[in-house]
Amino acid sequence: MATVEILESTLVVPAEDTPREMLPLSNIDLINVGKPNYTIYLYKNNEGAKDFFSVEVLKSALAKALVLFYPLAGRHVVGDDGRDQIDCNAEGVLFRVARLERIADSIQFEPMSPEIIELFIPKEPHSSSLLQMLQVTYLKCGSVVLGTSNNHILVDGRGAAHIFQTWSRVARGDLTCIVPPSFDNTPLRARSPLKISFEFPMYTADPPKKEDNPKSCVLSLFKISKEQIRNLKIRCSNGSNTTRVSTFCAISALIWKCYCIAQELDNNTKSILSFGADIRNRIRPTIPAYFGNGGIRMAATSEVLKITSNPIGDVARTIKAEIDRLTDEYIRSLIDNLQVMLDKKMSIMNKDVSKSDLRIRTILGMPLCDVDFGWGAPQLFSWERPMENRVAYIMDELGNDAGIKIVMSLDPSTMKQFEKVFYEELLFANEEIK
Repeated sequence: MATVEILESTLVVPAEDTPREMLPLSNIDLINVGKPNYTIYLYKNNEGAKDFFSVEVLKSALAKALVLFYPLAGRHVVGDDGRDQIDCNAEGVLFRVARLERIADSIQFEPMSPEIIELFIPKEPHSSSLLQMLQVTYLKCGSVVLGTSNNHILVDGRGAAHIFQTWSRVARGDLTCIVPPSFDNTPLRARSPLKISFEFPMYTADPPKKEDNPKSCVLSLFKISKEQIRNLKIRCSNGSNTTRVSTFCAISALIWKCYCIAQELDNNTKSILSFGADIRNRIRPTIPAYFGNGGIRMAATSEVLKITSNPIGDVARTIKAEIDRLTDEYIRSLIDNLQVMLDKKMSIMNKDVSKSDLRIRTILGMPLCDVDFGWGAPQLFSWERPMENRVAYIMDELGNDAGIKIVMSLDPSTMKQFEKVFYEELLFANEEIK
């Protein structure tokens, strides 16, 4: 495999003076310490522009965007009280320029394999305090790959969309729709006195088990067209066009059902489907422009027999019932519960995913694809995290008429069976609607 030649590696700092302060992190941020999120974008120079993806334009626009998103140019530090925080010191975002002597058509970008990560995602192992790393790689054919690595302690999916949209709009001179971010996490602080009204089994202080070897996982890409999604949602609504089932619930129900069948689990086994839910518009008052972690983990639970044998609409409603629990009081109880764990010096983690369970990560509806720097929209986009077993990544396809793509990370034997069951279920949904 051809290797990437690094042409430039620099730090881009804000174009103007920015507040020099310590930004406290919320309890929700602290769950995500040490976790990166990766994205790649492929841009093709179809018009043969000579200044295609000008480094000067990109760096200048990034410096201007960082004036608004100044904590990204800071560093993750640990305060005297032992609590993680962001030192807004304006030291800068890592920006690399690279070259690869290959053409885009010779590269299998999806799913985002370890080889793709090695080529296009910037790495700085000795500087884990960095919050944002970017790499622009010029290919032999004139195409460009933008690879990014975000530190999840500050940047979630919606936050990544916010900064990338702002950066690209500044680059193309479109300043009319820029929404300044808010870093005020006061609404996400624990109450006094603490009040815990619910149980939160998806968060634990236990260290993760080492049962799975991520290297034994394989990645597979599954695509669902808009028509297939429509048919699946009608099927989840028992054939009704009026009973609303969200795209997320329908797709998640399909994945969960196929996974339980593929794993050949005992009918009496309890299976947990865990997934993230954005709280920005569910907490009161809402915090729509909040830049920080605004997602918490939810968990739908059911017996395997009900998942595999009941109508898929029942499975979708099980997921929706869990989402409906996400009220203001539920969110504040979770934050208070995390505070109790922190006060006891517990290391908060997401609960392990066992063989009967599946985890879903989704950016459906988030404008991470809407990143046009002035040379056209990306022809390809993917968003994932380093390989973990029993995880499904759900994201929108590019284009107005595009559907949804799913990247599954499973062990090889489960993947083979999952693929068979998945397409059988999709075909069944289409035939049933006809």
